Amino acid sequence: MKIDVACKKGSSNKAKGDLLEELAKKLLLAQNYDVVEEIRIVGAELDLLCKHRVNGKEIYVECKAQKDPVSAPVLRQLWGTVDCEEYSEGWIISTSEFTKDAKGFVENWKSKPKEKSERLSFYYPKVIIEALKSSSIISEPPVLSAREVVETPEELGDWTLLLCEYGVYWCVYTLKGGTPYGVLIYGASSGKHICDEDTIQNLATLDTTIADYDLRVGISEEKATANTLSNKLPPVVQVQIGESWDDYRPARPKDFVGRDSTQKEILNFLDSAKDNSGTRIFAITGNSGLGKSSLIAKLRDRSRNVRYKNKYFVYAVDIRGAREPSYIPASLIASLREAQKTGFGDKIELSLTDPSSPLNSSSIQNYLSSLERREQVVCLVFDQFEELYSKPELFGIFNAAKDLMLDVASSQSNLVLGFAWKTDSTTQQDHPAYHLWHELADHRREYRLDVFERGEISKSITKFEKEINQKISAEIRHQVTEVSQGFPWLLKKLCINLYESIAKGEKADSVLLDLDVERLFQADINILSPHELACLKLIAQKAPADWSEIIETSGTTVLNNLVHKRLIIKSGDRLNVYWDIFKDYLLTGRVPVVPYNYIPTSDPSSVLNICTKLKVNEFSDSVHIGNSVGLNEKTIWNIGADLVMLGLAEREGTSFKISNKLGSNDEGAILRLLRETLAKHSLKVALFKSYSGKTISPSIVRDTFRECIPKAKFGEKTWNTYSNRLTNYLIYSGFLLRAGNDLVVQDTGGAILDRAGLARRGKQRGKVFSVSASPFAAFTALSSIPSSGAKIETIGRNELSVLKRFELVTVTDGFIFINTDSISKSGGAKEAIWAAAKNENSLLRCIEIVQVEPGISVKNIAAQISDEYNLNWSEGSKTRNGGILRQWSLWIKEGIESSTVPTPPGRPNKSNHSDAESAGV
Repeated sequence: MKIDVACKKGSSNKAKGDLLEELAKKLLLAQNYDVVEEIRIVGAELDLLCKHRVNGKEIYVECKAQKDPVSAPVLRQLWGTVDCEEYSEGWIISTSEFTKDAKGFVENWKSKPKEKSERLSFYYPKVIIEALKSSSIISEPPVLSAREVVETPEELGDWTLLLCEYGVYWCVYTLKGGTPYGVLIYGASSGKHICDEDTIQNLATLDTTIADYDLRVGISEEKATANTLSNKLPPVVQVQIGESWDDYRPARPKDFVGRDSTQKEILNFLDSAKDNSGTRIFAITGNSGLGKSSLIAKLRDRSRNVRYKNKYFVYAVDIRGAREPSYIPASLIASLREAQKTGFGDKIELSLTDPSSPLNSSSIQNYLSSLERREQVVCLVFDQFEELYSKPELFGIFNAAKDLMLDVASSQSNLVLGFAWKTDSTTQQDHPAYHLWHELADHRREYRLDVFERGEISKSITKFEKEINQKISAEIRHQVTEVSQGFPWLLKKLCINLYESIAKGEKADSVLLDLDVERLFQADINILSPHELACLKLIAQKAPADWSEIIETSGTTVLNNLVHKRLIIKSGDRLNVYWDIFKDYLLTGRVPVVPYNYIPTSDPSSVLNICTKLKVNEFSDSVHIGNSVGLNEKTIWNIGADLVMLGLAEREGTSFKISNKLGSNDEGAILRLLRETLAKHSLKVALFKSYSGKTISPSIVRDTFRECIPKAKFGEKTWNTYSNRLTNYLIYSGFLLRAGNDLVVQDTGGAILDRAGLARRGKQRGKVFSVSASPFAAFTALSSIPSSGAKIETIGRNELSVLKRFELVTVTDGFIFINTDSISKSGGAKEAIWAAAKNENSLLRCIEIVQVEPGISVKNIAAQISDEYNLNWSEGSKTRNGGILRQWSLWIKEGIESSTVPTPPGRPNKSNHSDAESAGV
């Protein structure tokens, strides 16, 4: 028997504490004690000081209403308090059982001398109930009355004493097929069957396992008929596997690749359960599409091989088939019965008599003992567990799973419980299950899946080659490897796409993949009729959706078509989209975030050259393109693969055309789309995160790139080659600037259209800002350039030098043109100049100098900057340069402090030598 202290759902811990105090007072009163002081109240725990009515003896009482069993350290702490405070006695009143260690402590304590052993009293559920019965506070459980409701005595489960604000009740589970389906409720003092609807409705609002079951059992024939569905044992759905390698369901064990170390660790974990130490709970976690279900299916298969078939039994359950809390105990019973059939444990008639403490049922305890004798381990795994803490209506099922987990963790038996869930689910952090599940993290061992290693990717592609009985080219292997980024779902999708291309007649050594994830998903949708698409989206919205409901809405033919096309997976009578990733795409239109780490095989100039030769609305074959530019067909394939990967082109077989996103083969449009693509590249993101506005060396770029793809194993020469190539792409797209041999991490706001001037600007741009014009002069010059451009002689040489350094203008054929993208990005001309200037190290150093010594002369400012940056300024130029430096630095500082960019100070230059005057020197 057990005691359940239950409050309404959403009640505070204090409400449970109040109920616990009421129980404690009844028990103390039966022993002739009164509570004289509440020493401490923390949630559902109380520390009370009590006094005997006759002899005045004071005792210290700890009260605990908790699910977890009381451990031995709690009992030791109780004795420490009693002994230290010199109380006559110490009691512990617990509504939960004691752990094995705690029971050992109790037995050891009873063997101590009488004067010491009598100073501690231990009240666990059985002792509490006996004390309440002997005091006539409650009656015996009405067993005879309950047997009149069921057909056989075996259909009654365990009794529970329920304490709540509505009273005290005897509750007993009724069983069907060995698992609970309903609850009979009786008054604890009267033994009368509770039939009135108001009381039942009130009890149904309680946060307790009992409330998750049918509370109207035995009330009337009419109501019993209405609940016939819940009276049946729910069918348990096992984790499915695909019928072929290209099935989107979990991989067949023979197709499974990788995760060798994780498999070994979990099998060792199962073996450790025989040692009667440590936890019995494990979890397989990771983002969507990393192969958690496939790993579970592989472990299940390995448990059946010659080496393990008599040691471990793995039973994998798909939680998406769950409709009601009884699904959890039904899964437990199903796993144990299946294990029995394969020779695990003794042949015992199994029944589960209390779902909140599943392993306390006598038949299950006997069966687990037989497993221990035989040194066998049964493992029950719940896959897709995140479903239970993503939907409020499934919270009852979550609670049942939580109860089973706690029971398994405390039993220390040869039963292991596993869970698998995705860590990128959309669970709200205010969902009650979110906090409950993470609070239980200490009870389980976690195995987190990550993306595939390169070796695992290679093995997967090799297995694919064996399936299609063809070798694919090194170029295609490289493309698949790079694009998949080690994500198993994307790797599988790419291979299926490649297989479909080969099935259409394309040769395996020349086919070029469509590597755009969105287009891959859209291709699945394009084959659907409007009715099929509507049905697919409805299932995505309701997933897991009810089979009968979808048939009623969409019809059998439409649904069967979706199943035949493998876009829908059936779990029992529940329906799901084949992948959570694809489901999210259907609901949001967004593709999953895949870190963009693509390394082009061609240099940017070649990519731009070929892209400008492609047609907009017509595919050109690679032979024709090659002839027009003097390159062979294989080279065009490689460049074409880069164009597709970068989103600049589309392919059809070995032919290419401009991407629909681009719509033009204009070089400016190409560069702008290239910039948009590279803005998501992991190297670009990492550089701006750590070095924005700073001047860095190529070695820093290389090391940062290494960090972006930590699992890559390249030689030093290859790392340098790839890093240099990506550097060039980031320069072309306007995210890096050359400064001599170094690079400036600065977003110019747009791609660099002046391709011919890239190398020249890199040589001309020094590490240090060369003061040649005041901020006001630069601003005035930029503002004077019309959108159509201006002749180069209309702008002073020094002002032009500043604007070119800041990448705010370009010069072509004697005309100056404004970089409108960069200026728009910054919010205006003065903002663009200020944003570029504040990244100049010499100007930032000038701010520091002025802050340390506010009255410093402009000549001394120039002297310090000249010395620190090895500029070798002449004595005559220091006054002029120092004045301009100070003016730039004060303007930058003012913008930083005010969070707005003020108009640059000073007057426009009258000539190329008037900056000292403009600086107020």
